[in-house]
Amino acid sequence: MAELDFLSKLSQVVASTNELQPILDWIVRETTSLLSADEGTIRLPDPETAGDPMKTKVRRRSRGTESGSWPAAVSLSVEGYLSLQGDVLATSDLHDDPRFPGLRGGNNRIRALLAVPLRLSGRMTGMLAVTHNEPGRQWMPNEIQLLTIVANSSASVLEQARLRAESVERQRLEELNRRMEQELKQARDIQMGLVPRWPLKAGGWEAAGRIEPARIVGGDAFNYYALPDGRVAVAIADVSGKGVPAALLMSSVQASLRAFCDGRWPIPDAMSHLNRSVARAARNGKFITLFYAELDLELGRLRYSNAGHNYPMLRRADGSIELLKTGGLPLGLFEDTAFAQGETSFRSGDALLLYSDGVSEALDPAGAEFGEERLERLWKEHGARPTGEVLDLLLDELGHFRAAASQSDDITLVVVGGAAR
Repeated sequence: MAELDFLSKLSQVVASTNELQPILDWIVRETTSLLSADEGTIRLPDPETAGDPMKTKVRRRSRGTESGSWPAAVSLSVEGYLSLQGDVLATSDLHDDPRFPGLRGGNNRIRALLAVPLRLSGRMTGMLAVTHNEPGRQWMPNEIQLLTIVANSSASVLEQARLRAESVERQRLEELNRRMEQELKQARDIQMGLVPRWPLKAGGWEAAGRIEPARIVGGDAFNYYALPDGRVAVAIADVSGKGVPAALLMSSVQASLRAFCDGRWPIPDAMSHLNRSVARAARNGKFITLFYAELDLELGRLRYSNAGHNYPMLRRADGSIELLKTGGLPLGLFEDTAFAQGETSFRSGDALLLYSDGVSEALDPAGAEFGEERLERLWKEHGARPTGEVLDLLLDELGHFRAAASQSDDITLVVVGGAAR
């Protein structure tokens, strides 16, 4: 009658819910009551753990029973026995059972124990057990039979409920990932909206740039814009790190760049203001490398400051290369950093290349770097071309070099040179 009553109630419970937890709760509560035990336990495989070791899913205890799951030694011993023997484990005192010498003399609440495997298609899918926290309980044949029937009747129900629960969780995670991807794409659109979309033309000159984030959003940025008196500002920056945190910090830097580097301040002063803004916004040791330059096209002069960024390459009309190194430390390291200003000529036939370390440190499938020497050689040979052409050429060369290797960092290039006719 107890068996029939259990099966009838189990059917009602299953019909009333599709969730795993209420079914587990009910089975443990019912078996603990049927067998007048102190505690009942169901352990099922844990998909989040390598090798799917079992994890306590439900445990019911009587007053005075200690909290917490079974000790690891007990769990391993009992589960190992059930898995190897494929049979019921009944013992009046687990700590005095000759089958488990490693547990002899232990001190925990798991003493008298009756455990049966949950099996489905010959595979052990879990364990159902009832225990007493005092030794001496003798398990009767009808009790062993009852728990076996309960386990056999419950195994398929629990497996179906578990699969449903996993399916629901998988759908939830897929929906969460879909929303995150959508939000990241929106963040990318916003970030790409902060860099110039079109080349900037001024007289016979043109500035153009490209950025390819390693992730949906990245920590690189560039900018160019007109200043008073016919001058042009050009900048490139790279935040330490990648992803959303780097992108958020770079968005703040972009706003500060336009606020301080607007042509009204001497470049060292503008960089100091920008650095203080970054130092107050940066967290967890983040910093930014940045190169900023002002081109006076009428006078043919280039004034700049380099805050720890890769040295831009100024290609002269004769093909020689000048590296622009003068400046100071990266932004954000210290609030009171001073920055020096460099100055050089910038005349017809000259061209300027700015790049991030995602270019020079790009790796091929064998792990070799693209390198600054290779970039300088290409720039020296092709830098006289119109800006759009040379950008396409450099990115093509970089793509051929990387081949099937994954992109490990953001890639950014800016060229200032003669406009195409």
